[in-house]
Amino acid sequence: MSLYRRGETWHYDFWQAGERHRGTTRLRKKADATRYLENLRRSLALGSSDKQVPTLKQVAHQWFVAKVAGHKSEKTVAFRLEIMLRHLSGDMPVNEIGAADVQEAIGARRLETTRQGRVPTPATVNRDLIDTTLRPILRFARRNLEVPVRDIPWSDLRLKEPKGRTRTFTPKEIEAWRAALPEWHRPVFDFISKYGVRLKEAFFPLEALNLEAGRVTLRDRKNGGAHILPLLPEDAAAMRARATRAAQAGLDTVWFKEGRGGRLTPIHWRGYQSASRSALNRARIADARPVHDSRHHAATAALKNIGNLAVVKQLLGHESIASTARYAHVSDADVLAALQRKTPHIETTGEEKPRDNKAKGEE
Repeated sequence: MSLYRRGETWHYDFWQAGERHRGTTRLRKKADATRYLENLRRSLALGSSDKQVPTLKQVAHQWFVAKVAGHKSEKTVAFRLEIMLRHLSGDMPVNEIGAADVQEAIGARRLETTRQGRVPTPATVNRDLIDTTLRPILRFARRNLEVPVRDIPWSDLRLKEPKGRTRTFTPKEIEAWRAALPEWHRPVFDFISKYGVRLKEAFFPLEALNLEAGRVTLRDRKNGGAHILPLLPEDAAAMRARATRAAQAGLDTVWFKEGRGGRLTPIHWRGYQSASRSALNRARIADARPVHDSRHHAATAALKNIGNLAVVKQLLGHESIASTARYAHVSDADVLAALQRKTPHIETTGEEKPRDNKAKGEE
């Protein structure tokens, strides 16, 4: 069949002179699509067509092999590619993909629901169809395969995302949160709250510890790279003691629970996450995530202590300082403290103070 409908638009798929031609007409009425197809066949018969352009599916495969395979994000990107190809025809020539196709795909993705009846967030839709898939694929087609793809106004197509928030805690909240945790989870809490590591990063293997240098190498990271984290002397000593006990017990983590007879049981990151969530509820701390907000709090506290974004960037292991800059915010207390230190006292009588003309050299 030369013409077929996919979604609200008509697509074509036919053979002519031993070559297969397939793609979208971008038209919603069959009569218009039929005329489009007739004109296309006529132009092909006159020999005005170029060589066969690779399809979206073909370019996506080449891009995945060249840029994604073997990286930590491989499984996530493969999953997002499946979503993208559900809403964009993989048989479409890559040079025919335009803004209208992307807009239609975004609209369809927004209406999909999970088994729990939830719809994807704007950030998820943007990653599924733009940031993680189509945009880098088309860039790869243009730069690496020398295919003249269309210019697409990505900023106009992206769904608006809520601004990321950074949650900080008062000393009382930190104390209450920590106190509500089981005793064996508190060292993990202290480590994350002080050094601002992510949850899975905190559960590093023993081999990641360099006890002589007093540092730990975090490898199970979001961006896939390694991050060397120096430890304070007192923390390095505590890690050394924990690592010694863990090794003697045959464990591969410094985080453990001590049971009867001194038997050590390893703590799993999921167990800590669950315990932290329960602790927040018991401490009645609202609007807080069980782990990642500890990282935000550590970053904000470090920035207030030293006032140096570059140092905090190194602490958190960010690739770009723009990611660190989100913590450079001020609180109401900061504003009031600044006003008290720098602003002259404001009279409250409503009377205007007389001008000091002599100060300006006037008689």
